[in-house]
Amino acid sequence: MATHHPSPPLRHRFAAGRRRQIGLALAALALAGGLAVIVDRTVLAGGGGSTPKIVTRALDRLVGGSDPVAPGATVYVAGPRGVWSGAAGVAQVGKAMSAGTRLRLESVGKLWTASLILKLVEEHKLALGDSVSRWLPGLLPYGSQINLQELLSMTSGMVDTNDFQASPAHFIGRLTDPALRSRMVALAAYVEAHPEHQISTATWLQLAAASPLLYWPSTTWHYSNIGYMVAGMIAAKAGGADLATLFRRLIIDPMHLTSARYDPAPQITGPHAVGYAVFPHGKLRDISTWTEGLAANGGIVANAADEARFLQDLMRGRILRPAELHALQMSYSADGYGLGIVIQQDGCAPGAQVFGHNGGGNGYMTTVQVSPDGRHVAVLLMNGFASTAAARDHEQKLMIDAMQRLYCAN
Repeated sequence: MATHHPSPPLRHRFAAGRRRQIGLALAALALAGGLAVIVDRTVLAGGGGSTPKIVTRALDRLVGGSDPVAPGATVYVAGPRGVWSGAAGVAQVGKAMSAGTRLRLESVGKLWTASLILKLVEEHKLALGDSVSRWLPGLLPYGSQINLQELLSMTSGMVDTNDFQASPAHFIGRLTDPALRSRMVALAAYVEAHPEHQISTATWLQLAAASPLLYWPSTTWHYSNIGYMVAGMIAAKAGGADLATLFRRLIIDPMHLTSARYDPAPQITGPHAVGYAVFPHGKLRDISTWTEGLAANGGIVANAADEARFLQDLMRGRILRPAELHALQMSYSADGYGLGIVIQQDGCAPGAQVFGHNGGGNGYMTTVQVSPDGRHVAVLLMNGFASTAAARDHEQKLMIDAMQRLYCAN
């Protein structure tokens, strides 16, 4: 998410907040040719021996040929026909990608953040109706007007990192503090000349605090990575521990997700795939450390199998109680967004529903889908991020098409 056509197109939201244009002047590495597609673990239950060809074809479209969209990809699919996992290409130049390779989940990690906060709701540490000012007084001048539910459902009206990156002149011009506006004009010019420069979480928060709300809370949907950064700060304050500790205690350890870790720092801890900028004709540059203030908006690192297990356990009620799971799966706007999750029609089972999300940031692209009962799940992780907007549109289209085919096949 088999012969079903992948239509209508999936409407997952892309945005880990790091879609900065990558200049072609950057030094690039040549991708070694002849990448073989390897399905390194296949378990079939009732399916024919040819079924895994769906996996190899999907991976081949993404990493094969003269102009691949990513140097490597890994996939995990589970359903009534069995469990299929595989990988293709390279985790880094000279080292093959494996099905167990860990990658940044990017905005797919928003569902982890929403689930963590709902676990804290279960523990009576906080409530979805709590305002930002209740936990972080003074952080935002409008903090008393927006609550946790609005942050998680993208209905807070807050500005987004992508707003500043897509239209810096417009959004910097809206800053209410003249001194900050002057500093941000200088910062924007510096970043244009030095794309490797990292914008900190603190800077994004400062920008949000100086920007008026784009919409009155709960009136419309507007994606905001900064809103999720704030939600993560509230979780840490209410939970009495840093986010890495809370994720381990409430989700990772109980679910035995051994590859998973909250790890938003530029240098990922432990083995992982290098994230690359992908240039025309397969040229690459390592941009793994270009995190730009990554936090609770996309700081989870995991392999495809553990991400799939997380999704299945979540939908099967093994992580959240029924009331909290219901709150997560509700749609809070006409855009069909719940708490860290997209709600949409299943493209391969008319009338059915499917949950999912996409992520995209410097070096990584991700997409997931899971059925409401957790029986069907598909996870696709890639370690490439196209260097131009047009190429990214193409990359996203191929990734979503691959996801739809994989999900529908099982």
